[in-house]
Amino acid sequence: MNTGNEPALTEVAQAVFARLLALGEATRKQLAEGTGFSFPSVTVALAELTARNNVSELRREQGARGRATIVYGVSDDAGWVLGVDIGSTQISYVGRALNGKCLGSGSIKREKSTVHPGTLAGELIASAADLGALNAAPLAVTVAINQVVPRQLMHPHRPRSLALDIAETFAACCGLPSSTPFILENNVNCAAVTEHQQGLMSGHEDAAYMQIGVGIGLGFFADGTLIRGGQGISGELAQIPLSWSHSRSSGPDAIEQRYGSAGLMKRVAECFQSDESHSPDSPEALFALGATGDERAQNLMYEHSVALGRIAAAAATILDPSILVLGGGLSRNPAFARMIADEFASRNQDTHIAISQRGTEATVEGACLLARDYAITRIATRFHRPVCARPTLLPGTQALAAAAT
Repeated sequence: MNTGNEPALTEVAQAVFARLLALGEATRKQLAEGTGFSFPSVTVALAELTARNNVSELRREQGARGRATIVYGVSDDAGWVLGVDIGSTQISYVGRALNGKCLGSGSIKREKSTVHPGTLAGELIASAADLGALNAAPLAVTVAINQVVPRQLMHPHRPRSLALDIAETFAACCGLPSSTPFILENNVNCAAVTEHQQGLMSGHEDAAYMQIGVGIGLGFFADGTLIRGGQGISGELAQIPLSWSHSRSSGPDAIEQRYGSAGLMKRVAECFQSDESHSPDSPEALFALGATGDERAQNLMYEHSVALGRIAAAAATILDPSILVLGGGLSRNPAFARMIADEFASRNQDTHIAISQRGTEATVEGACLLARDYAITRIATRFHRPVCARPTLLPGTQALAAAAT
């Protein structure tokens, strides 16, 4: 398997490889047309890529004149990447070859564990038999965490970043070489990448993904690129003040504390305090009660959905996306999600709003896509348009990022 340590590909080979990754499979004629290079130049580039196990022959198709046409694809041995999601209740991983083939996946629960999350995640990877069977280290790893990921992980005038602590602990425990590029990214941004590359936001240059669940967050794209901001905190909707009045306190995360799932359940407890035996114990139970026609449950759902719809409308006013996709735990109830969408649509008729069809795997798949994006950028620098132009890397791997630009 390709280790990523070979000399750089020639310019034509880079173009051919990038094009083949985009198409999935292609003939020499299609690659020549797609790259603008001559047929003989593409033939030489394919020989170079084949010799390095980056490309392989998929099949031969019989032509009308009796000559077989070779169809090429990115080889399973071109290298692989790893995505890891260190969530609040679960840790997941997925490893994929550059051609998209799944090489391994798994998850563990961490709800009651007191072990450091970086340690748990590292031990999961180190003990994964499917990954251990691979004969080369990954070309890149992306770790998704439910924390802010600052661009500068080590800042001389700020407290040590929790993101850095998690990443360093993971890197020390996962058993991967220290030379492996480790990318850190916020979990909402990772889910947004999955939606943009493989979901409802696909084909939209300007798009936003709003996650509503335990927290509230936003991942968005402008001109096809994931926007992380100057400090790495773009889309942190939790920092929007809950109140604009000078006489009313609105501390950090106030809006998230009120309109995340915990805030919803707090209001449920207040509403049902005189009837605790019938009080829903989860958002899902509240939605189920609302479906029976219970007026209290329906009122709570409506009030909460209006607030979330207005938050989404405010974000869309600033970003002006062509589509906004709702995701996260609270969006998985169709009736509640539709209430949010209706409130949004009453305020914004230009941005299409949709409900994500992705499940809980969106974050880990997005992490894997970002690792793949980084790996391809290093291999086919001039001919790959990165999804994330400036990823945050674990200290010690920035030199690798600089070499890719």
